[in-house]
Amino acid sequence: MKNYKKIILAILCAAMVMGIASCGSTDETRKHRDDSRETEAYKHEGEETVSEITDIEDSETEPAETSERPVASTPVTTFETDGNFDPDFTFSTTDRVGNEWNESVFANAEITMINFWEPWCSPCVSEMPDLEKLYENYKDQGFQIIGVYSETGMEYQVDEILKDCHTTYPVLLYTAEFDQFQTGYVPTTIFVDSKGHVLDIPGGDSAVIGSQSYQDWEAIVKKLLG
Repeated sequence: MKNYKKIILAILCAAMVMGIASCGSTDETRKHRDDSRETEAYKHEGEETVSEITDIEDSETEPAETSERPVASTPVTTFETDGNFDPDFTFSTTDRVGNEWNESVFANAEITMINFWEPWCSPCVSEMPDLEKLYENYKDQGFQIIGVYSETGMEYQVDEILKDCHTTYPVLLYTAEFDQFQTGYVPTTIFVDSKGHVLDIPGGDSAVIGSQSYQDWEAIVKKLLG
């Protein structure tokens, strides 16, 4: 009986830690993702990119959005691949200035970290300065980061977050191709090699659920880079 109580206590503690380090996906987020499959989320009008998905409640309280958007760190969004490039999944999306991105980006680095986050998720935002530091420290060693979010009705908040966190790695819009990696929590993070294969991280899992410290992320990246 004592051992049974210890097991229950351990499970409750693990659940509590997960709640602190991650956020559950909301019905609103899922609605935005469903809507994005039925309508083109962004269109070009002259030199401006305009969102067709808006949040009515936010528009009443937030300042008007500016036309300025963070520029992706890599201006060329199609990369050369060799005959051995055989990705586990494909995708086609845009960054926040309308540049098109697809799975060929994986060929640009030995290891690509894909971090699924949302602007309303405190653990997601809290770890972004560490992710930027990780990107800066290892981008010359064959490592890159891609951020992916779906809340297109919170562009003002996204602008402020990326500005405050000094984020320079590419941040892309969520599409249905990423559904297979959803765990019900954000942040969720996966790693992909230069051939487009999803990697198992140390410990055997293919996804990291919840935010991590810089030291924890660095340990994973070092092992994957080998």
